[in-house]
Parts: sequence; structure tokens; C-alpha cells
Amino acid sequence: MTFSAHRLLGTAVAAATLAVAAARCENTNAPARRPRLPAAPIHANDGTLMVGSAAETADYRMPVLTFVSGVRDDLIRTTGVRFGSPKRPIFIFIGNASGDTGATLSRVLDPLGKIRERIDVPDPERVDLDEFRYALTRAFVRDWLTNASGDQRKSATEPPVWMLRGLARRQVRETRLRDFEQAYRMWSGGRLPLLAELLAADSIAARDPAIAGALVGLLAGEHAPGDRFHALLTPLATGAVWRVEQALRVLDPSGDAQACERGWDVWMLAGSRSVLIPGITSPGTLRRFGNQLRVYPVDVAAPVANGWQGLTPEALTAVADEPWARLAAVRKGEQIGAAAIGRDESFQQIAEAYGRFFDCIATQRGPEQAAVFLQAAHIRLRKALQETAAGKILNEPVPPVAD
Repeated sequence: MTFSAHRLLGTAVAAATLAVAAARCENTNAPARRPRLPAAPIHANDGTLMVGSAAETADYRMPVLTFVSGVRDDLIRTTGVRFGSPKRPIFIFIGNASGDTGATLSRVLDPLGKIRERIDVPDPERVDLDEFRYALTRAFVRDWLTNASGDQRKSATEPPVWMLRGLARRQVRETRLRDFEQAYRMWSGGRLPLLAELLAADSIAARDPAIAGALVGLLAGEHAPGDRFHALLTPLATGAVWRVEQALRVLDPSGDAQACERGWDVWMLAGSRSVLIPGITSPGTLRRFGNQLRVYPVDVAAPVANGWQGLTPEALTAVADEPWARLAAVRKGEQIGAAAIGRDESFQQIAEAYGRFFDCIATQRGPEQAAVFLQAAHIRLRKALQETAAGKILNEPVPPVAD
């Protein structure tokens, strides 16, 4: 009995051992799973861009190509320089990593021995678009420098970081507006160094994106930006170092630092009074509007109030019966109306509210009625200032005018 039991147990163990060995042999002989090949790259119509991807992210190729083409078009509009070459297309590869927000720029040697710019985007759903624009801007500029040098073996000099960062930031309208507002506040408060210092390769603009955006706006100017950026980039293609004197000559043919400083001041003042983006009201625009509400009478019969600090609307109400006060209200009403041109609906309603106040003073409808209009206008302005205290930009659409 015992002998039979041992025989049965040994037979069972042997069978189990043979089964495990057979299973291992089967797994060993099974063909290995082949990794999925990358998706075929797609090209821009002019052959200057190429987008490839992992098989899992193939559907992102066309959206990424559209985005990259838009970045290049914006860069061309800003600088007037034609970027991209079909002889050396810029390659963007979309990976399938999860959670990576970066975009990495590198230089690679293609099978034909040409140096090409390559940008890797590990996760197209999580990528930081600002960093992606910056990487693309660097790639386009470096590719242009290589083409301009005519010899890829020569080492070109990249422009300062602040120029590349500013070029990338100016492609987003809201960012461009915020950059100007922040730079304007620093400039008007006397917290910026001289322009010649800002234009240096290692200036504080390299650490302050808003200043970088404003400097690129100044360099772009309104006329012939291509001539300016060609003059700035061409020496770098030959390996020359960035020179502040060259940047000053781009702004003023004389290259005089003081003349360029005056031009910088004029540019800042003009920007504070201009509609940079139609239908948009920035926090800085509201603050400047509030500072413009004081009245500065020019009539000789007007008193010198508070050391030429002007009259507040409340002080103007107290002297509403004076002829010079009515004249000052007419002029201020015209100024307020002009300030609302091109702004959003909420700003226009604020301007209209203050316009009713000044019109009340101008037409002698009494200080009581004027005080009511002024209170309503103040309420609108305070509400808007509260909304923009955290940096919000007002963009309420203006209703269409009926035919």
C-alpha cells in the first residue's frame, strides 16, 4: 500500500515537472512581439518642416505641423526675415511619454551629412506651449544663421536669450499686451536701467520676460523690420559676438545712445496711448484712465489748485457754476470719449458714464445731478479695477450697431 502510494506521488511529481518544462519550452520558442514602428513623417508644403511621431501619437502630427507653421508665420511677420529652408527642414518628433511638459531642442547629423535642428515633444497633450514656441524660435533662428553662414562647420553666435524669448512671447497677443504693461510700469516708475544696458547680451531682460518682449517690440518697429533684424543677425552668422553698438545703430543711424534713449521714451509713451489689441482693455489702461480724470484748467481765471495737481471731478463739481469750469468740462469730455476708441464694451461704458458727468457740468444742469452721474461712474470704474486687480484683461465684446 505504502509502495503504491509512493509510486503514485512520484508519477505525479514527474508529470508536473514535465508540464512546467513544456510550458517553458513553449514560451521560449514563441516569437517575440515586435515593437511598433514610428509613424511616417509628414511635411509642410514648402518642405521646410517635417513632423514625425511614435505610432501611438500619429494623430498629433497634423495639429503639431499646423501649430509650428503658425509660429513660423508669426516670426516672419515680426522680423521680416524668411525662416526655414527645404534643404535643411526642421524636424519635430512627437513621443508617447506621459506627463512630460518639456520641448527639447538639439542638433542632429542627417544621413546626408547636414546638420539639422530637431525638437522632441515627449507628450503633445501636456507640453508647455510657451516653451515649445521658444524652442521653435531658437530652432528657426539657428537654422537661418547656419544657412546665412554658408558653412555648417562654422560656429554661429546665437542672439541674446532675451531676444529669442521676446520673439517667442510676442506671438501671443495677450502676452504681448501684458509684457508691455509690465515694462511700462517699471519704466514710468524709473525702475529700468538705460536702454544701452538693457540691450546688452547679459542684461536683466534675460531674466525678465516682460522686458524682453518690450525690447523686441522696440526693435521690430513699424517700418522695415526685415532690414533691422537682418542687420542684427547677419554678423552673428559669421561668428561675431553680439554688440550693443550694432543694436543702437539699428534704432538710430547715428548710434547715439542718448538719441536711442529718447526714442525708447517716445515708444513707451506712444504705446501707453495706443490700442495694441482692438477690443481689449488691460489693467494698465484702466489705471491710466483713472489718472486722466483730473482737470487742468487753462483759463487765466482758474485757480491754481494743489500746486498744479489739477482738480478732481469732485472739486470740479464744487465750482460747476464757473465759466472756466464749464469750458474745462467740455475739453475733458472730448478727451474721455477719445480714450474709449478701440476698447472693450465695459471700458466704453465707463467712459460714457464719466462723459455724462462732464457733459452735465458743461451744460449747467446743476451740481446735484452732476454728483449723481459722478457716483455712478465711480462705481463702474471701481468694479472694473477690482476685476483687473489680479491681472485680468477686459475683453467684453462691443455689441454691433444696428443698420
